Amino acid sequence: MSSETATNMVVRAISSIELYQFCELLMEAASWFESRGEPLWKFHQITPHSLLANHRLDEMYMGYIAGKPVAAMILNNRSGAIDVAPEVRRESLFMHKLTVNRDYAGKGLAKLMVDWARCYALKQGFTLLSLICNCRDERLRWTLSQFGFEEVELLNAQYQLQRYFCLDLDHCNVPLESVPVDALGFDFAIMSEAKPLMG
Repeated sequence: MSSETATNMVVRAISSIELYQFCELLMEAASWFESRGEPLWKFHQITPHSLLANHRLDEMYMGYIAGKPVAAMILNNRSGAIDVAPEVRRESLFMHKLTVNRDYAGKGLAKLMVDWARCYALKQGFTLLSLICNCRDERLRWTLSQFGFEEVELLNAQYQLQRYFCLDLDHCNVPLESVPVDALGFDFAIMSEAKPLMG
């Protein structure tokens, strides 16, 4: 990853007029995984209407380089369809739909998004960052392990195998990128008072 790419990466919550760009990033990722025989999300789950029915706008974040949206994620305090343990639910900031534009794949932007979310979660007082992603893709699972996530598998009430990924914020041995977090567009001033993300 070039230092120029890193220093130009800005992460912020989207505005209402950016919702379609947010959905386009998710649709692109969903199409790519489906083309590889590893469907990640159902397309009807990532339409503007569906996203707004389940998430607030200020829970949806995009990463921008030179004003162009190149990455996306959702951050909140809900685990969605994954029935996590009560202590995990209580201590986690949950990440959903982590996505990077295919033109920028392999440039370290997913790691920057995770690092941004790590800093955000710590500032909010969470001890865990939990990525809700019931994927089977071996390469993606390996990549997440390199970011510091540990894979968790469990059976739901219908005895179906579910998977998510958990990162211990206090004991993660994967360092944050050397680029200062404020270079990623993180404004610590607005986080001076911790407040829970409510759904």
